[in-house]
Amino acid sequence: MAQDYEQLRVQLAENIRLMRRVKNLTQEQLALMADVDRTYVSQIERSTGNPSLMVLCKLANILGITTDQLLIEPSALQQMMHAD
Repeated sequence: MAQDYEQLRVQLAENIRLMRRVKNLTQEQLALMADVDRTYVSQIERSTGNPSLMVLCKLANILGITTDQLLIEPSALQQMMHAD
């Protein structure tokens, strides 16, 4: 169970970083749009932060993906992006 949790946190971190870069957003810009601190975005992207469901929903909306897509394998998210 703990391993699954850690895997999801790593996937979340990679997906947020990937989508933020795709959207050409800095951590600070993303944080301002999500109404959170920039250091919090940094923590999430380093898989040390544990965002609430509300923050996940805000981030997904800003990044133009669904909340569940934030938690999939990063390679699958990249494939989905290239399919569009």
